Amino acid sequence: MAQDNPLVPFHFNAGFVMMPRDWQDVSILVLNSPDDKNGSSFTLSRDTLPWGLDFAQFTQREITSLSQQLKNYQMVSQESGQLNGWETVTLEFSWSSPQGPIHQVMMLLNLSEQVLIFTGTCNGDMTPVQREKMLAMMTSFQPRIDARE
Repeated sequence: MAQDNPLVPFHFNAGFVMMPRDWQDVSILVLNSPDDKNGSSFTLSRDTLPWGLDFAQFTQREITSLSQQLKNYQMVSQESGQLNGWETVTLEFSWSSPQGPIHQVMMLLNLSEQVLIFTGTCNGDMTPVQREKMLAMMTSFQPRIDARE
């Protein structure tokens, strides 16, 4: 007998489509600054907490993965906090890409069923103003009404 799998809305910037409820959202949204010369971008992605890992363990696993995968990885800072009542970890780090140095600020946000990952990226060193603007975009996150259900 076929399993009943009702369709639910999947929202994105232009609208939404109806998808089976059990399909996982693994989309990545990339937004670029209008000034293409400095290579600034803001990325939104998501992941699910693997079975048996809590948010702190997941975060540590991500940090370890970044440090092993990114050439010349250097942690600048790591800070725990909260946003809209949800636990966060904010990382700042730099690394070397084939195109040159990269500086990133990343916030991991522990939602009830998934982890949202906001990443602000600049080619070269991130200025204090760029960092402040990236963090402002991250902390402007507002969940949909149904996100806590």
